[in-house]
Amino acid sequence: MKMVIKKLLLWCMVLLLILTMHPISASAATKKVNLKAPVIYNWKRTGDGRWMVSPADGAEYTITWKKVTGASGYQVKVTLLEEGEWNSYYVKTKKCSYSEVGSTIIQSKAKVRAYKIVNGKKKYGPWSKTKTSNLWYLDA
Repeated sequence: MKMVIKKLLLWCMVLLLILTMHPISASAATKKVNLKAPVIYNWKRTGDGRWMVSPADGAEYTITWKKVTGASGYQVKVTLLEEGEWNSYYVKTKKCSYSEVGSTIIQSKAKVRAYKIVNGKKKYGPWSKTKTSNLWYLDA
């Protein structure tokens, strides 16, 4: 009888130890972030290379979008057609705009998504619709 009680107490302690090591419930750890997709309302030329940037760098183009409630920041995916080749990259910003400078940009695409920091990790919302713009490069 004493042996059965000892084994039962041992299993209870093991179970208690396991439960204390995982204080976060599974539902809290996998909870989705409730962010809406940003709405892009502009992707246009904002500088001609004479005032905003040096003429050798080319023209400046700015993408702007509406602020998303509850967002800590934004991730922008920019895809540029330069010298016949498409190149993509990601940028993080806390503003509701991003500017790109280039002298050989022919066409560009951009989309944005908001993120929120939850328990020290970035949780992303959905992407906005892709905005395409035909851009003209400056002749030197």
